[in-house]
Amino acid sequence: MISAHEAEVASRFDALHRRFKDALAPDDYRLDGVLEVLGPVAGMRILDLGCGKGRFARALRDRRAIVTGIDLSAAMLAEAGGIARVRGSARSLPFASGSFDAAIAVEMFEHLDPGTWPVAIAEARRVLSPRGTLAIVDKSLASLDARRPWLPAALVKAIDERRGLWMYPAGGPVRERWFWPRRLRKVLLKSFAEVRVVHLLSPAERRRALFRRVPAARLMALWVARGDGGIDV
Repeated sequence: MISAHEAEVASRFDALHRRFKDALAPDDYRLDGVLEVLGPVAGMRILDLGCGKGRFARALRDRRAIVTGIDLSAAMLAEAGGIARVRGSARSLPFASGSFDAAIAVEMFEHLDPGTWPVAIAEARRVLSPRGTLAIVDKSLASLDARRPWLPAALVKAIDERRGLWMYPAGGPVRERWFWPRRLRKVLLKSFAEVRVVHLLSPAERRRALFRRVPAARLMALWVARGDGGIDV
């Protein structure tokens, strides 16, 4: 059953689906980060949590992975051609235990109700094989703004939210939430044996020495969680 929070998220994506791209650049740095931690994906069974229009799923499929996408938004899924996909909630995945070798969640957790993080993570762990990998790419609360690195990125976001420049209305029941890397890692460790955090360097950040030298200042973080094996990052 979809919660009120999830229904609001789905309705916003349904209403704004035309704003979202349906293709992924071949050199997308988020994809590069995911591929680096997953290794060769040919033949790998991968679940794309919050797959949207299937951009990352198709990129993995093109590398011969066996990919299934899941999303709450019917409008986004309707444009996710070329992949197996279902409409559903990360809180209750409609898959048997151990169905996947890996799961990815690219900028999906930021749309969850914080109270459901442990449930969503436990569900991801359930549908993964014993040594399966969960790779979460999302925004870090510790990051600085790439254009104005003297400002916290979260402060710039808060100002823009008040100006109505983000997908959720200011003061509404849902807002996009960012993560302290250590906090999300702590939640992941309740379901996974090992968790690493990698700070991804965007093209805009690469142009500034600060972001090249201080990984924690970067906007995007990649949390890599595995069930009961070593993590090679």
